Amino acid sequence: SSVINREILQSLRSFRMTRIRLFTKQQIKKRVVTFKKRICIFIRIVRESILMALYVHELSEAERAVLQKLANGDDTILARWAQIILLSASSIGVPKIADTLGISSATVRARIKAFNEYRMDALTRGASPGRPQTISPSLGDKFAALMRERDPRDFGLADTGWTLDLLVKAATLEGWVESISREGVRLALRKSKHSYRKLKNWRKEKQAPPVEIQETG
Repeated sequence: SSVINREILQSLRSFRMTRIRLFTKQQIKKRVVTFKKRICIFIRIVRESILMALYVHELSEAERAVLQKLANGDDTILARWAQIILLSASSIGVPKIADTLGISSATVRARIKAFNEYRMDALTRGASPGRPQTISPSLGDKFAALMRERDPRDFGLADTGWTLDLLVKAATLEGWVESISREGVRLALRKSKHSYRKLKNWRKEKQAPPVEIQETG
């Protein structure tokens, strides 16, 4: 009997120590996970701070005058580019510019960086120096997603349906390409196994009001 009691006590002690060791490992694991999350948050805050701190270099009077003229001109794309530069020169951060103009922060950053490097040459409609034009399947996927998920009015365009010309403008405003033709848009869609006509028809069918079927009799 005493032998059995001793074995029971030893078993209980062993069980309790195992519980303590398991609990300690769980605690350590939880602390590691918490630490990693805090590191990720810290990195994101630092990264956002760096992105928000991106501004154009100081403008000359001549540059400002040309930008003001472009910002009020008829060319929608050049006007948007000029507006980005002027707002940045007024010490407005990237996120605020993106919200104000209704474009992505990536586009704003791309235009500011290009202007800082090439100055007024960055506002020339055409390929930027050192940046080859490529029409890839990924570009076609972007066009397809644009036609499915967004509206031309998101880019300050009055039209409600996507056309090839509007896709050209949107792609340039978003900074996907410096310039692209209507046929370039079609080619990008074909490379990504999409059809411009099918996407356009899909959009129309989605926007069409449902047809009510009335029962007779």
